[in-house]
Formats: sequence, C-alpha cells, structure tokens
Amino acid sequence: MTDTAAPRARILIVDDVPENLHALMNILRSDHAIVAATSGEKALALARAQPQPDMILLDIKMPGMDGYSVLSHLKADPATAAIPVIFVTALTEAADEARGLKLGVADYITKPVNPDLLRLRIATQLELRRHRRHPLQAEIACARAGTRRPTLLVVDDVPDNIHELIEALRDEYRITVASSGPKALQIVQGDDPPDLVLLDIVMPDMDGYEVCRRIKALPLGPRLPVIFVTVVDASEKKVQGFGLGAADYITKPFDIDEVRARVRTHIELSRLQRCLEELVAQRTALLEKSEEKYRILAEYSPNWEYWVAPDGSHLYVSPACGDVSGYSPADFFADPALMASIIHPDDRTQWAAQQARAVPGEASATVLRIRTRDGGERWLEHVVKPVFSPAGQLLGLRGSYGDITQRRQAEQQLDYVTHRDALTGLPNRALFTEFLDQAVQKAAHSRGEFSLLFINLDGFKTINESLGRSAGDQLLIEVARRLRELLPGVDAVARVGGDEFNVIVEHDVAGLGIDLVAQRIINALSHSYQLGAQSAYIGACIGIAQYPADGPAAESLLNSADAALHRAKAQGRNVLRFFSPELTIRARERLSLEADLRRALQQGELALHYQPQVDLRSGRIVGVEALLRWRHPQRGWIAPGAFIPLAEECGLIIELGDWVLRAACEQIRHWSDAGVAPRQTAVNISAVQISSGGLLDTVRRTLAATGIAPDRLELEITESFVMFERERSFKLLADLRALGVQLSIDDFGTGYSSLAYLQQLEVHKLKIDISFVRNMTRNRGNASIVKAVIAMGHSLGLEVIAEGVEEIEQAAHLLALQCDVMQGYLVSKPLPVDDITRLLESFEPIVIPVDETLAIGGLKPQA
Repeated sequence: MTDTAAPRARILIVDDVPENLHALMNILRSDHAIVAATSGEKALALARAQPQPDMILLDIKMPGMDGYSVLSHLKADPATAAIPVIFVTALTEAADEARGLKLGVADYITKPVNPDLLRLRIATQLELRRHRRHPLQAEIACARAGTRRPTLLVVDDVPDNIHELIEALRDEYRITVASSGPKALQIVQGDDPPDLVLLDIVMPDMDGYEVCRRIKALPLGPRLPVIFVTVVDASEKKVQGFGLGAADYITKPFDIDEVRARVRTHIELSRLQRCLEELVAQRTALLEKSEEKYRILAEYSPNWEYWVAPDGSHLYVSPACGDVSGYSPADFFADPALMASIIHPDDRTQWAAQQARAVPGEASATVLRIRTRDGGERWLEHVVKPVFSPAGQLLGLRGSYGDITQRRQAEQQLDYVTHRDALTGLPNRALFTEFLDQAVQKAAHSRGEFSLLFINLDGFKTINESLGRSAGDQLLIEVARRLRELLPGVDAVARVGGDEFNVIVEHDVAGLGIDLVAQRIINALSHSYQLGAQSAYIGACIGIAQYPADGPAAESLLNSADAALHRAKAQGRNVLRFFSPELTIRARERLSLEADLRRALQQGELALHYQPQVDLRSGRIVGVEALLRWRHPQRGWIAPGAFIPLAEECGLIIELGDWVLRAACEQIRHWSDAGVAPRQTAVNISAVQISSGGLLDTVRRTLAATGIAPDRLELEITESFVMFERERSFKLLADLRALGVQLSIDDFGTGYSSLAYLQQLEVHKLKIDISFVRNMTRNRGNASIVKAVIAMGHSLGLEVIAEGVEEIEQAAHLLALQCDVMQGYLVSKPLPVDDITRLLESFEPIVIPVDETLAIGGLKPQA
C-alpha cells in the first residue's frame, strides 16, 4: 500500500532583517510553504495558529524578544513544543550553541547560509518529525527501548586528530575506529555494522568522498547515515558530499554539544526508519495471509471485487472485472484513473460523491453505468466502504460492482411500456402529465413562464379511412419525427391521443416567440407525406395556453389549451389560436408581417436611405449612415422598429443584413465612380449576424464582388452586444479591422463599457447615443456624460460622432467639447439614394456659431 501524497511542509521564518527573510524565502519557496515573522511576538502567534508550521527557522539576535526567549516559550507550550526549531544565526560561540541545545533547539545553521546545507538539515528534521508522529510510534518506542547502545564508526588516517571527539562520545556510544577507507568498508560489511559513520574527507589512497560513495552502494548503505568530519568548508565540496548521500557535515574545530546533537538526530532517524521498515514488513506478511484468503473468496465471486489505496491506486482487482468491463486486472493496476474514465459521464459525479462520503462501518450503494472495452454499456450496482487498520489508519476503499444490466433493461422496458407511446416512441399521456406538473412547479418556483401547445391533425380520419390504418400509423410516426426535429431541445413532446399531441415550450428571451414556433409546426406538418406509393397532405390546428396567465395548475392549463384548440378548429385548417383572444390577434399580425417581409426581399420593396454625417470643425459631409426602409404595398412605409426585431427573432435578419451590406457597397461603388463618395458609408450590424459566425466571410465576399476600397465601408456594432459577447466580439472586430474596414461602436454610453475593455477593442469611432445628445443643453447630467465620452474616446485615439443633433445649440456645445462629427436632423433626415446623391454633389459647408453665453455646468464653449 502506498501513502497519499503529503502536502508541502509549512516553514515559519523568523528574522527582524527583511533582507535575511527574503534570502531564506528565495532558497526554500520552491519546495515549501513559507510563513514569515519579523518579531518574536509575531512568531509565537503564528506558531500557535492553525495550520501550525512544521518547522521554525529562528534568528537569535533580535530586538525585544530574542531567539532564546522565543524558543523557551515554544518549548514550554504543549501546543508548540513538538515543532522543531533550527537557529539561523551569525553567533558561533560554543556557549551560544550550548545554550540553544539546552533549551531544545534541533539544530544550528550559521550565516552566511549555505543553501544546500540548509535544505539538508530542514529535510532531516522534517523527516524525523514525520516518523515521530507515525501512528506506529508506540510500537517503535518499545522496539527501541530494548536495543543495545548505538555504534559509531570513526574513520580518520590520524586518529589523534579526533581524539577529543572520541573521548566526548564514548560514554554514550560504542566507538569503532578505522584508519583508512578500505578498513572502514570492511567494518561496514562485517557482522556488526555501525549505526553511524563519522568520516574524514582528506585521507591518502581513498578519500572520504570515495568511501561514502562505496558505502551508499552497499545494500545497507541507504539506511546508514554518514557525517563528514573535516576542515573543508568550501560550498562546492559540501555539495559534492551531499550528492554522494552524506547526511551532514561537522567542521573542525569541534563544538562537542553541536556534535552530540547532530549524531543523536541521525541515530534516532536511522533507528526509526529501520523499525518502521521491520513493522511494515511484519504487517505486510500478515496482510498477505489475509489477502490470500480474501483472494480465494473474491476470485470465485461473480461480482467484480476491488480494493484501492488512499491514493487511488488499485491493491486488488478480482478476475470478474474482465467479464463485466472487458478490462483485465492488469489494466486497472497500470492506470489508476481507468475506472473513472469508463464510468458514463452522466454518472461520474454521483460515483465520486459516493467514494468521498463513505463512512466507517457503513456500506454505501448506488447504481451507475460503464462503457465496456468493446463500446457497450453495462449497468452496475456499486457497494463500497472504507477500510481502517486497528490503529485507525485509513487503508483505502473496498467494494464490489455487481452486473445488473439484465434487471435494469427489464425495468426500462417496463417503464417504456408504461410511459411511452408504442407507435411513435413519444411520451404518452401519463408521462406528459408528470412533465406538465414538473413544469408548473419549476415555473412557480422561478417565477418563469411557459406555453402549452395542444396540436390536432386535420384530415387524419380521411387518411385512415381511404388508405388504411397502416398508412395512418406511418403518418403518425412521421409527424412525431418532424416534431422532434423541429423542437430539438424540447423533451415534453407527447402523443396524448389518436391524432393529438401536446408540447411544452419554455419561454426564452433569445428564442422565437411562441406564435412563430406554432406557425413553424403548422408549416412543417402541412408538407406532403409519402405513405407507401401514395402522397398525402394533412393540416394541423394548434391551441395555445400560457402559464400562469391561462391557468395556475396543470389541469386548468390543459383545459385552456383544449378550449383554444376548439376555437382554432372551428375556423378551418392550419389555424392557431391562443386562449386569450388578444394574443391571437397579435400573433396573426406578427405572422402576417413575417410572411410579407419574406416576400419583400424577393419583390424589391426594401430600400436604403442615407443620413449625412458632418465634421463639426469644417462643416463638410464626411460620411453617411445607411438605414433600411420598407415600403409595404398596402401599409406604406413601415418603421424599422416594427420589423427589425421580428426579423431578428425569426432568423430573417441575416438575409436582410446581407442584402443591406451588398446594396450599400454597390452604392459606394457608384459614388466612387462618380467622384462624390463620402469618406465612409456606415452599415449597422445586427447581434444575430455576429452570433451566426458568417459575418466575416460575408464582408470579405462583398468587398471582393463590388471592388470598393475597404476603408470606404464602416460597420457599426452596438456597445451592449460587444460587452455581452466579449470574446467573440473582440476576435471579430480584430479580423474585420484586418480587412481594412472602419469600425464604430454604436449607442455608446447605454451599455457597461469600461476603459479597460475599450482599450482592447480595435475600433476607429464611438457614436454617442441620441438619448444623451437630445437634452444635453438642458440636462447637466447628459452634458457631463457627453463630455466624458468625448474625452474617453479622444484619449484612446478614436473619432467621436454625436447622433440625434437637431438644434444649432447642440452643435455649438459639441464643437466646444471638441466632438468630431455630428449626425441628425439639423443636417438632414435620412434621404433616398437620388436625394442624398444630389446633396453630396451640392452640399455647402455648415457654419456653426459659437455663443460665448452658453454654459453647461460651468463650461463655456471656446472658439
């Protein structure tokens, strides 16, 4: 079993000098989580806070509370006593070290700090603390109590050099001495190997580095700590020793208290590691016996049994996994994530939640699907519970997967028969009633709205009587198919009677109106049906009730839709009626207008009018805006506000937009050939055109077909859509700008633009919305907004255009505010092509007077 990955150790660094703090943080931050304190009082507070640090690096010499005082408080408090502390200090006197060791410091690092030595000593103390906190610590302590005194091997070619060291340690340890590297290796490989080696570096023939390398290559080498004893203090030499596996360095001349502390630390760490290995080996042997019994039981079970470690790796998988999933146990051992990957995407969340909420002593069960190796699907009943050792340590999860595919298929078949129409596969009346109840509850909770459509086929009885019931069944199947195809996101489409269907449509502000949806259904069902060798036609009537206006509950809503259907059928074929008569009238008007608009595209009823844009400084025309107009043969001119929103809703706006773009570019071509083309001609772009994703290609094709200079064309996009579809809009604007066309943000000030987003928009112009310009000479708030927009636009290098200028006073104020261009009835209303062409040919510059008496909020126009 493998342990779960441990989080990064949390190190508290305490130093009153910021430069020292930063130096230590730079050394350690890549491997550890760092917390810093610049005073002893702050250090004590952080040590007691949760989560506690795993280690403290503590400066000694600090104002106020010094390191010794901090250490005393830490060791006196049971909550912090176990945290190892390493002094990082410039004090090197033996008395200083002795004082710290007596107080309980774990180690010393002297300044300037050697990064490799610091990392090594931190790693040693962290590992020692981890072993001391191990759940088997009591058993380890018992094992250690009965052992002999530890043995130290001192290796030096001149033993007298370390006589003082040997004398200081012989009371606590058994001492063995080797005068050469080969002799040391012989003792290490003997029957009674040492517990730690104190190794001189500078020796003839075989130096200490080579001796260390050979010791570490032996079977016991990784567990045998080696401490170099040397006068060498160069950083590169120490790095070389660490690379060979040295546990630490002791530098001559010796500080005996420091030596004792270092030796004691590595002896304890070595013993703890050894005891743990022995205990793990014992537990593993016992576990293997238990596992053998379990394996015999599990491998003869038809269920797929498993055991996963806390880290998610598999410890056991029974052979039945192959029968169920097609994957072998070896596949699961090799890839711990395999199980999660084969679980059906819709069931992964509940499977993960089941794993996470497993509690001791309780088996958790759930049903889920998997994808088998051959691409099939299986239903499994999953039972799982956590496993713990006697000491309370989590050993992982054990569970089983039972194959219940046949049972589930039988249940689904029964459910299908109970809730589905056998002929069409659509929900039947019983299931639709459940759908309608759920829709009412959901809408009541969210204060939402939806529509209930009651559809009845016209002429179905005639089909049955003339062509037979099999032809009638074939027609009903095709009706169901057309409904599903027309309403791909709607689940609640049901056959509730012989030729009757119900549909629930939730209201979507971005989608079609329900009248248009109903008309689409009528149109789709009125197309011919191929019934064998015979073609047939039917119609459909639809009654519509709306929640909550036409009924607060499912039953009353059904009654309202049924009443609306009866009124529709009384008027003939292919009729839709709302339960509310005024909605029916409004729907008829909208449907009639949509049909007329589609015809208008083919019959030349659409035209472009152009409104001039004048430079406020020169008074000359610098551009025009193309505006769509519709002259209906019976109704006359229809305002754009009456048909543009309908065109956007029913999807006709893309075709209209393409027509406007092509007509405007062709007119630019004519004006260019005649030498009267304005600097730019602006065309409004609908949000639907942008969302469709085809605008860039359409502009590119139109420019190529008409051959106009791209910078003669200006495209206007509303600010609100740019902010709503930021990523798509930013990308599109950049691509359009690359074509060379001019770009402007329309209705600026009505959305939620910020300076940060404006800086990202690759546009050329801002158009101030007419609502701010209209009252700017009388409303100080509007005047302030206009002033701010002009300043913002100019700061970004954009040209600013004011819309809706109708009074000379407005023009004067705009000129005073240094606005660039104006557009509005003061210059001209939108004009047909012939009139705007004559205006371009004969226009005299407008002179805008500057009235020194005009003031808005303290602003005086400047000449």
